[in-house]
Amino acid sequence: LDPLNLDEVVVTGIASERSRATAEVSVARINTSKYLEQNAYQSVAQLLTGKAAGVSVQPSTGNVGGGIRFIMRSGTGLNGNGQPIIYVDGVRIDQDEVMGIDVGGQGVSMLAMLNPEEIESIDVLKGPAGAASYGTSGSNGVILITTKRGQLASDGTVPISATYKGLLGVNQLADDFTLETAAVPDTVNSFFDDGPIRQHSLSLSGGSGSIRYYTSFDIRDEDAQIIGSNQDRKSFRANIEAFPTSKLQLGVNTNYIINDIRRPHGDNSILGPLGSGSVIPQAFPFATREAINALKNVQHVSRFIGSVRAEYEPIESLVLKASIGFDATDARNDQTGPSNFFYPGVVFGQRDVFNRRNEQSTYDLNARYSYKLTDAIRTTSIIGTQLFSRKLRTLILTKQNFSTDLITNIGAGADLVAGDEGFFHSKEAGIYAQQEFSVGQKYFATLGIRRDYASAVGADAPSIWYPKFSTAVRLDQVTALPALISFLKIRAAYGETGQLPGVLDKSLLRWSAEPSGYGAGAVTNFIGNADIEPERIKEIEFGFEAELLSNVGLDITYYRQTANNSIIPFQYAPSTGLTASPVPFNVGSSTGWGFETALSAAILQKRDFAVDLTVIWNYQTNEVDDLGGSQPIFDGFDINVIKEGLPRDAFYTWSSQATFAPDGSYSGAELTTTDTDGDGEPDRTSFGTPYPDQSGSIALNIRAFRYLSLGLLADWMKGNHVFNATREIRSIVGGLQSRNEAMVSLGLVPAEAFGLENDNIPILEPGTDAYRQAAEFVGSTEPFVGGVETRGNFIEKADFLKLREVSVRYDLTHLLRSVGAGRSVRSLSITLAARNLWTTTKYSGTDPEGSFQGSRSATRSWDFLVLPQPRVFYAMISVGL
Repeated sequence: LDPLNLDEVVVTGIASERSRATAEVSVARINTSKYLEQNAYQSVAQLLTGKAAGVSVQPSTGNVGGGIRFIMRSGTGLNGNGQPIIYVDGVRIDQDEVMGIDVGGQGVSMLAMLNPEEIESIDVLKGPAGAASYGTSGSNGVILITTKRGQLASDGTVPISATYKGLLGVNQLADDFTLETAAVPDTVNSFFDDGPIRQHSLSLSGGSGSIRYYTSFDIRDEDAQIIGSNQDRKSFRANIEAFPTSKLQLGVNTNYIINDIRRPHGDNSILGPLGSGSVIPQAFPFATREAINALKNVQHVSRFIGSVRAEYEPIESLVLKASIGFDATDARNDQTGPSNFFYPGVVFGQRDVFNRRNEQSTYDLNARYSYKLTDAIRTTSIIGTQLFSRKLRTLILTKQNFSTDLITNIGAGADLVAGDEGFFHSKEAGIYAQQEFSVGQKYFATLGIRRDYASAVGADAPSIWYPKFSTAVRLDQVTALPALISFLKIRAAYGETGQLPGVLDKSLLRWSAEPSGYGAGAVTNFIGNADIEPERIKEIEFGFEAELLSNVGLDITYYRQTANNSIIPFQYAPSTGLTASPVPFNVGSSTGWGFETALSAAILQKRDFAVDLTVIWNYQTNEVDDLGGSQPIFDGFDINVIKEGLPRDAFYTWSSQATFAPDGSYSGAELTTTDTDGDGEPDRTSFGTPYPDQSGSIALNIRAFRYLSLGLLADWMKGNHVFNATREIRSIVGGLQSRNEAMVSLGLVPAEAFGLENDNIPILEPGTDAYRQAAEFVGSTEPFVGGVETRGNFIEKADFLKLREVSVRYDLTHLLRSVGAGRSVRSLSITLAARNLWTTTKYSGTDPEGSFQGSRSATRSWDFLVLPQPRVFYAMISVGL
């Protein structure tokens, strides 16, 4: 038994690998084979959910191919989008969420293009202590994805193995909409259907003494649980490794993806399925399945991810490595509103085209030399360089007024409504050196340094140094331990990384052209700061790993992060004339800390019966320490804030409460705060954070009768909050049923005003408990008081516990062998599984995990007409030849 997988080799730095038994930093390793054998996954996000300590994943929508947000440790830095950088086979990939045309915040994630069936393992470096060697932009961690390889044959033969996996399933609305979650639930529910899932995956793997290969072709055709959301993804992969000599290894990885993703309109759009019945207490004339289904919004994505690498050992123990990687994405978003349907603001149909082309190149070159200083001390020296280049081009065009719905080519539109294009190019480069020591497999230490350069901060941008240090001690090798402890290692690590300034932050003045009655002219549109520097984030972590009784593994890590030189915008006084934009300065700082715990136990291990348990528990918190005198920095909707004394992105707004006349009758709502600081407006209040302070998962795997396997995974979050904007808007327009009934019971409005029956709602007597309870509810759901929008009334706790995965797998291989078919069929299994089977939460909305602004913006955890995640059922067959 090996509950900690001590012999497993994990990535501990950009050119560094160690066995888990000797690793000096906390690394989460996900070996996908056991998960892919038992389940099927739509995306990398599902594959990661609940499986790595210190990592939480929040989907932004239930749309197929929607965005995801990673929560990595405490996310202390004030700059950047808080997301890790992601590598696939050494290629830094595009992980943006592309919004495209007219669908609100529900974009398409570039991560949704990746096929989980092709992934062999995922290593997660969770903060600067582990990710320091990756330099700038690694402050929120690094995710390293390795795809599958072929297998070498030791006897010189050329074995070929083929595997087919077929899946049939369905996406379903988890819970019907009711009067508490939609103004016209029957209308909303009518837009939902069972969405079929069909997937076919075929892979070939083989190799000899000099070459090995893996190739696969995968088709996944999937409809969401709502009309207007589906994807058709095709992925082809070919990985080849060659060994021309004992000293030279060559490798080529290629992946070509074609994905057509259709999305329905969301959030502010009344053309969306949810917007047509969730808010206004009557259906719009155009809110029919036909009109909404005819409005097609499709992103066609073609993507190539490839890398070439070479490893050469010219002399013993000296290894030279070089790799070049490329990620090219061409995404075209087409939207067609046919002329034979009415859409507000559209004249006889509309056609929109948005094209996004992204090209990313990654170059790595390093040398590694291992040698002995003494008989006991072994050391490894590493030097290297890494370069990254990104080019992004966009083009958008909109036309209206089509003579017939039979011709939708954009050239047939008579009226040009909009057109624009954009271009972005950035470069990053770093040089690094690292020295590793080990003493008799007892003591381990690593020193490292990286110097980064980036064009994103200007031609004369200063370089920045990032140091790292880590150490570990195998106590089970150093001293005698109690018999119940079979392995014990303590470790400590320190590292620094950062976040880049904005592309123009160092440029003193930028101009744009503006038309006028006297012709076009130049106006100032951006003011920078020549002295701006990257944000610097430091992290120290301590931890230990232990194996108890040879069947229980325990991994605990404590970390603390500090961010300095955070970039904070300041507005110059009007008298300076420099008011085109806020000017960036390095004055911000923040701190964060937390711990991660993972417990794995082989509870029972018998020939015919086995039980394995894994428990993960994470805790994190952070606080903004200093903004250099700047005012609080709000997101674009004036609710999520960066403010001294509060956690980053905390909800910070106003709320209201009921007031009563002397006779006990309701006399209206008042704000819960007053103006105590003399700034002319009532004080705001903090309403918690949009991310959890605690999270975790419980995984149970049971094997019975040698051939039957049961897998269960439940995950949970605690301390996170959601702004239920759907509920707020419904309270404004009279679509919130419980509020309407309470107002009628207080005698504030007649029942007929809301289409209610008087006989069903008794009028309450002032002074009674029931009256006061109804009045307090009305007062706490007022959307406006004294001209102030009381969004705090609709910010709710969103703790949840989900039964995320359930699967039952039966291995039929033994039956094949019993009838003599084992020679031609290597393996055969069938699986029945479900996802999102059960959820418990006190949140009043449809899904505590979604966010209408997607997964990358500063606006977080807004539930405004967000499609809830589906409940999924599927059956799967896997055949190995």
